[in-house]
Amino acid sequence: MTDMRRLISILIVAVVAAVHASAAQGQVREVPDTAAVHVQADSAAIVRYMSYDSLMTYLKGQVRMSDSLTKAIGAQVEKNKSRRAQGYRLRIYFDNSQDARAVSEQIADTFRVHYPEVPVFRIYDNPYFKVTVGEFRSKSDAMRFLEAIRPEYPAVFLVREFFSTI
Repeated sequence: MTDMRRLISILIVAVVAAVHASAAQGQVREVPDTAAVHVQADSAAIVRYMSYDSLMTYLKGQVRMSDSLTKAIGAQVEKNKSRRAQGYRLRIYFDNSQDARAVSEQIADTFRVHYPEVPVFRIYDNPYFKVTVGEFRSKSDAMRFLEAIRPEYPAVFLVREFFSTI
């Protein structure tokens, strides 16, 4: 788990604890559906996790952090920029023909349209133009996606690469 995710988890726990504490003191306020806690009639709280976006919606984007915490988060992000993780990507195209540049651009653009949530990397590694997609931490996730796109890209294959953790 990255340090940023750990920090967000700590913030979520703090919100949950504050809502739970106010419920225990009888100061129950209405909690929206996207919140981290629902208070039942017998005052037992059921905690469910929510996404970062849900938390920001619940807090209306108003998160106040001290200057020291802001500096610490910034320093941690800068420190982790150089970290690289080993994972898997899928190579959907590589060629060195005369029209390889145009074909690789077209394949990358088409892939972005069909799978906008999946990152696409188009590189030139002399003499080949390559189009690689995805950032998978586990081989099983990569293989699952490979089988899903194989009908459209029959020459797809798995490659092991390093990529940024941020």
